[in-house]
Order: sequence, then C-alpha cells, then structure tokens
Amino acid sequence: MRRTIAALAVLTWMVAACSTPDPQAAPPPSDGVPLCTDVPAITADPALYRDTPKYVANEMPIDAVSAWAMEQPGYAGIWIDRDHNGWLTVAFTENVDARQTEIETLWPNDGVVAVAVEATEEDLSAIQQRAHEELPEIIQGSGSMINYGVVSLHVGFLTEENIAAVEEAFAGEPVCIEGADPAQAVPEGPQPEGGDGWRLLVDEDEVGLTYRTGIAWDHDSLNDLIATIPELDIEPPDVEFETEVVIWFGAVHGSSCPNLRLDDVVVNGSLVYADIVETSNQMACTSDAIPHTYLVAVDRDRLPEAPFHIQLDSNDPPAGVPEERTVVEADLRQRGSIAEPGEVGFDANLPGPKVEQSGAIIETGFPWSYEIDLACGMEWLGEVNSYRWVASTELPQAWLDATKGADSVVVEIVLNEGDPPFVEVTFEGDTVTYIPGDAPSC
Repeated sequence: MRRTIAALAVLTWMVAACSTPDPQAAPPPSDGVPLCTDVPAITADPALYRDTPKYVANEMPIDAVSAWAMEQPGYAGIWIDRDHNGWLTVAFTENVDARQTEIETLWPNDGVVAVAVEATEEDLSAIQQRAHEELPEIIQGSGSMINYGVVSLHVGFLTEENIAAVEEAFAGEPVCIEGADPAQAVPEGPQPEGGDGWRLLVDEDEVGLTYRTGIAWDHDSLNDLIATIPELDIEPPDVEFETEVVIWFGAVHGSSCPNLRLDDVVVNGSLVYADIVETSNQMACTSDAIPHTYLVAVDRDRLPEAPFHIQLDSNDPPAGVPEERTVVEADLRQRGSIAEPGEVGFDANLPGPKVEQSGAIIETGFPWSYEIDLACGMEWLGEVNSYRWVASTELPQAWLDATKGADSVVVEIVLNEGDPPFVEVTFEGDTVTYIPGDAPSC
C-alpha cells in the first residue's frame, strides 16, 4: 500500500533540497530542463575553504552575516553548507569578488564564503508560483532551492508528455525536473472482486477507522467486528465460516488521493497483508486521514500457522497506531476453528501514540494526545501552532475532580481551522472548546 498520510506526504510547494526520485527510465529531458539529480550544488572556489572552523550545530555567525548580506546590492540568499564543515554560503547576483573581500575582513576566522548566482530567492519563488499556475495538472510539487540555483518541479512520473510540457513552458529558465519511472505507475482498472484464496465482501470509502485491521472466524465475531467499524451500516455478508475467515483492512488516504484499489491479499510467512494501490498515481497527497473499509473473506487453508499477524501492508505500522497490527495466536486453519478470548489482539510491543506538549506544531482535523501542564490550571492549554489557548466555557466538574492534586494530565485534542481557529479538548468523556487567548504568568 502506498501510504498517503504522515506519514501521509503533504502536498507542498516548499522543500529543503532536490529529492532523489526512483531510477528513471524515461528519456532524459533536453539541455533546457535538466533532471534534478544532475544539478550540482552551488559552491565557492575550492581555494576559499579551510579545514577549520568546523561547525557541529548552528554556532556559525548566521544572524550577523545575514544582517550584513541583506544590506548589500545583489543579495540573493544564504544557506549552511554541511558538505563544507557547516560553513555559511552567501549568494549574490553581482560584485561577488568585492563581497568575498569584505567577508574576509569582517569574519576572518569564521567559515563564510560568497558565490555568484543568476537568480535570487524571490526570482525562484516567482517561477515556482508560476509553475503551479501554468501547469496545475502536471506539477505535483516543487521546491525553491537557492543552494542549487533552481526550482525543482516534481511531475509525478517522467513521461514524455510531462517532460515536454515542462520544457515548453520553462526551457532556458532555472528549473529542474524530477519524477519516478513511468513503469512504476499503477495501471488503471476496476476493483477486483477477489483473487487467489480471497473474495471481496465490503468496499466502502469514508467509512470506518484508519490504520486498523481485524479478523472474524464465526458469525458472532463477525457481528462484533462490524460493530467496531464506525458508520458501516450493513447486514453481515454471507460467509462460509467452515472454510473461510473475514479480515478487515481499515485503510487510509488523503482527500486529494481518494482512488484506492485492493489488488490482492498477500500471505508471506507469518504475515497477512493487503496490496492496496492509489490509482490516480499522485506522488504527493494532502495529509488529512480519510478512512476506507475493506472486508474480505479469506480461505482458511491460506492462513499461516499460528501465531501470525495482519497489517495493511508489508511495512511495520507507523508510530502511534499499534492497532494496525492484529496478532492472532489461534490456529484458524482448521475447518470451523475459533479463537478463544485473549488469542486475538494488538501488538503491545509497538510504540503507542506520541504525546505532544506545549509548543507543538500539529496537523488540523484529527486527534492528538496532548499533555497539559496544570501549573496555571486546566483552563489553559498551553501553546499549540504558535497560539495560546483558553477554555471558552466553564470546565466540567469531572475534569476538576480527576486532576485534583496532579501536575499534568494527558488529553485528546483536535485543532480546527476557523476565524478564529479553535481546539476541541476531550477528557473523561467530555469535550470543551478552547480559543486563542493571552496566557497568564504562572
């Protein structure tokens, strides 16, 4: 399954450096638009570099150099060159030799060099924006990379059509193109009704839970399984439990990549997993998590010997969603066999959800575990996404009782966009809305 959340890749215009796509089999672009993998980083004359200083963290004089550089004519940008001991590289479109002389006078013992570039950060940003405006169906992501002197244009797959479109619009401009081998594209086609040893029972988008799996071995366990899947309002499908079990794949996708298809149910050693593909071949997707529910009947004689486990794909579940892996301790290969209590569950060894704290930057629209420092009282949430938050209503008595004498408490929060934005905080079964507010000094 191509994961589409955040772990889901966020569709963005800004990336730190030109990424290395999968090996390309498409014809290389013309000289007018090179592959990003062929664009070298901008460096100074090798004679300007010394063995010292070597910067381990960010102790280089970046603030002072930036303040000076921005006052100089032709200033184009500044970056840290980790390939040259963390030295600062300052880019100019004119008078580079004069700027290098001044640098050597102002910072004789520091690691700072000047380089010549043709485009400023503003120039590259303008090209980047124009690319998304002129080729919205082609450009799936981009990056303004002053340290390479180009804008990277990610076209998804390096097809002849995509390459030609970029060359027609941007040949001769400071851009490069990146993408994957067209042979890796998922072919179009309908959802299979089944495959070797499995058949599709339920295929419902925007229904269920994300990053979840489960299994049923008789009618009672199937009813229980369906009851755990939110908004799945169906009659139990017909299953021959003497020879079959039912497996739930609670898949996930971003709203910009909704076209999931279950191509196969794979059994590899002690692992059972789904081969789920995204058929629109988007290389970057929005980070909202939309559920998609698949229920499949799997022949018992295809199941592995116990213990085995079920996942959405062959990779370990991402941190914070141990419920994706269902561990089965029962031998369900025998006709009509069942799992006893305690023989099916989650993997307790997988990491649980990360607990965020004040100062966190989180995504909007889905829940996060969050620890509130109670020094100022529970009505103050702390700082989230650069806002400080205060409860908009009186707190439930159950909250006050549960936190009496505690230094902190872990709650569930959901950040929502709005004017103003707001945070929903859930604890002890109650939810309270928090809004931006000035925090007290305590």
